[in-house]
Parts: sequence; structure tokens; C-alpha cells
Amino acid sequence: LELQEQVDNLRTSLNKDDIIDLDIVGASRSIKNVKELVDKVVSSQVTVMLLGETGVGKELFGRRIHKLSSRAKAPFIALNCAAIPEDLIESELFGVEKGAFTGASRSRPGRFERAHGGTLFLDEVGELSAGAQVKLLRVIQEGEIERIGDTALRKVDVRLIVATNIDLWQAVGSGNFRSDLYYRLNTYPVVIPPLRERLADIPLLVERFIERYSVQHNKKISGCSEDAMNALMDYHWPGNIRELENIIERGVILTNSGNVIDSANLLSVASSETGDDSARRDSRLANLIDHALRHKIPLEKLESRLLDEAVQRSRGNISSAARMLGLSRPQLAYRMGKQDTNK
Repeated sequence: LELQEQVDNLRTSLNKDDIIDLDIVGASRSIKNVKELVDKVVSSQVTVMLLGETGVGKELFGRRIHKLSSRAKAPFIALNCAAIPEDLIESELFGVEKGAFTGASRSRPGRFERAHGGTLFLDEVGELSAGAQVKLLRVIQEGEIERIGDTALRKVDVRLIVATNIDLWQAVGSGNFRSDLYYRLNTYPVVIPPLRERLADIPLLVERFIERYSVQHNKKISGCSEDAMNALMDYHWPGNIRELENIIERGVILTNSGNVIDSANLLSVASSETGDDSARRDSRLANLIDHALRHKIPLEKLESRLLDEAVQRSRGNISSAARMLGLSRPQLAYRMGKQDTNK
């Protein structure tokens, strides 16, 4: 009852987008369990680790924790650790003093200072460099940060929520992640299930996305056809909710106002890989290879297109793109750098 009162009070001062963040869509038992776990921790200050595949909505749950907590009126600052170059991640987190390095023309606060009194959400925390891991551990232990190029210590009051789609314990075993930091972050782990394990939520999510993008694209789309919904329910969703959202937005764009989205306007994304279709995928791959050889398409061009497509599908997340291609992040970065050199 107390939690519900908090939600009701917040609704009066939140805009529509904020309410969407609070009302995580889902009626499946698995997502209800996650919401219960998350809601039990909102009143504490403990560090929360959100685990799950890319696209399951980890930041959405992070925002829910923040907005239902006593820190709701303070900032919620998010940072994707994998999206920041390794040589800049420490300055992004902890700030920098003017003249600390070439290009540092002014002093600026880092994400910890900006989140003071509120919540800092660190996505892809497993991608932090060794140096950043040491400094993050100090912040957690001492509650203070030191800007790059400065000797003064600054106190910060921050609720930390981290997220990752990799096995951090495995990263500890391989020497890529500090064990002492792992234990500090793993106080309250919450595993968010992939979309394929919560199929009952797909119709609800589809309804929400159609409503959102109908308004955005000034259309009146009333829903999905039965064939389209069957295709969505049969798909295995490697990109999870993020992929579903993209597919529905494309469907809204392609569907004439006043109609429902049919399977043809899903661009066959969800209907082309249902079930055990490895033979079909192998056939398509063979056709692609045959086309490339017959038209004498250079290997460099094929690789460049493949790299670009993986990065685009992962929305610029290099770590996710690397996993999509079966590479490590450094391997992908090296290949992309080589492509840039050859251009």
C-alpha cells in the first residue's frame, strides 16, 4: 500500500513518458517477479545489478527504481560504458580539470558529480577499463571522487545501479574484472528475462508501441492482423524488446492510416526465422556467397557492409555488435579501424 501511494503521488507530477517508465508493460509471471524484486529495493540505498540480454529493458527498470525512491526529485544519470572510448571513460565518470590533458580546455564534472543526490545508472559495466574499475571501487567504498588532473577529493552521494549482459563472474575468472568490485556490485542482482520467455507480454507491448508510434507518425493504426501477431509470437527475438519496438515502428510507417499492421508490413523480419530454420538460413547464405562471387564483390566491401550492419543493429553499441559477429570488442574495433584506414 505504501509503494502504491508513492506511485500515485508521483503520477500527479510526471508527464506521459515518465509514466511509461513506471508502468513496465507485462502480465507474465516472469516479469511480475522481476517487478516485485525491483520494488522491494526502491526504499533502500543498496547497489542493484540488473542482468539480462541486450534489449530487455534494463535501463527502464533502473529508472523505475529511481523514480519510486526517495531520490526521485534528484537527477537520474545514465552512461553506457561500452559507448565511451577507453581513454575517456574515467573523465566521463569522475570529471576533469582544465589542462589535465590536451584538449581539456575547461574543468567539467563527471557523471558521479552530476548524479549527486540521485542515481547513476552504468550500463555495460563489464566494459570498464582496469583503471576505471579501481576508481569505481574507491567511490563505492569512500563516497568520494577525484577529477582527472586534480588532487582535491569531492564527496558524492549517489545511488548506483549497474547493468550488464555478460557473465561478470566469468570475467573475474579470466582476469578482466576485479573480484572485489564484483562483490561490491553484486549485492542485489536482478535477472530480467528475455522476450522469448515472456511471450504473453508481446500483445501488450505491441499495443503500447502502436499507440506511441501512431501519435509520433500522425497515423491511426488500430492494431495488428492475426497473421502479423502470429508471426510476432513465433519469432525468437534475439534483440528482445528493442527489436520488437523497431519492427512495430516500421510497421506503423508502412501501414496506411486507418488500417491494421499486416505481416507484409513487418518486412518479414519476424516471419522469416521462426522454428528450426537452420536449413533455410544456410540456403540464404549460399545464395549470398554465390551472388558475391558471380558479381566479383571485393571481400573488403562485404566485410565493411557486415561490420556497419552489426553496429547499426546494435545502435552503436560496439560490444553488442562484436557479440553478434562472434568477435571480441577489441577484435571488432581493430577491424573497424582497418576499414577506416582503407577508405
